[in-house]
Amino acid sequence: MKLGIIGAMPQEIDLIVDDFERESIQEIAGRSYHLGRFAGVDSVLVFSRWGKVAAASTATALIERFNVDCIVFTGVAGAAAEALNLGDVVVADRLIQHDFDVSPTGMFAKFEIPLLGISHFEVDDRLVELGKIAAEDYLINHSQSLEQEGPKVYIGTIASGDQFIAHPEKLESLRSAIPDLLCVEMEGAAVAQVCHEYKIPYLVIRTISDKADHSAAVDFITFIQEIARHYSHGILKLLAPKLAE
Repeated sequence: MKLGIIGAMPQEIDLIVDDFERESIQEIAGRSYHLGRFAGVDSVLVFSRWGKVAAASTATALIERFNVDCIVFTGVAGAAAEALNLGDVVVADRLIQHDFDVSPTGMFAKFEIPLLGISHFEVDDRLVELGKIAAEDYLINHSQSLEQEGPKVYIGTIASGDQFIAHPEKLESLRSAIPDLLCVEMEGAAVAQVCHEYKIPYLVIRTISDKADHSAAVDFITFIQEIARHYSHGILKLLAPKLAE
């Protein structure tokens, strides 16, 4: 089993890089693919850069060039559901491209991907459960409590688009269009589409870094440095061996 691990920002994977038993690095299209082992599992680790195109390109290279059997995307996201707080973790059970809409043609529903006949990408139930278990185990033993009750793990819908959502009006529009939406980010659904087309299992795990409103830019990098990167490393270290079983 060979695992592909992606983060959209270098800060999101730097602790994983430090703990990676690297055998080699291959440079492809400006990205560094670290080949070796992580938590005892054959892995390829890469920083994709921001956005759907960058993430899709990276996922394709992992599949085509490195023959990975599963891809996990780790990083941060903005909360869409009011119940979520900073430091909570969301494990996606389905992903939607919230900025994809060709419905004005009259040929497709909103969010529907032409020729695929679906508007969202379902995640394998086993992987969702393994992600949930790993996240809960990590939070119980290692998390820094940002709220009185401590961070929680949620399973649900993640929406991706080529926008950093930081305006309440836009967020409310997304909530109306996707009623079960938990959080928003910029890459996960693109990776999901690539994996769906290649029939490769995938998992997206996100730490809530902001409320996707006007406060989103406040201490964003500080949160990643002090909290989120530790979550990414810790959860993936628990998850990788479970995926390889």
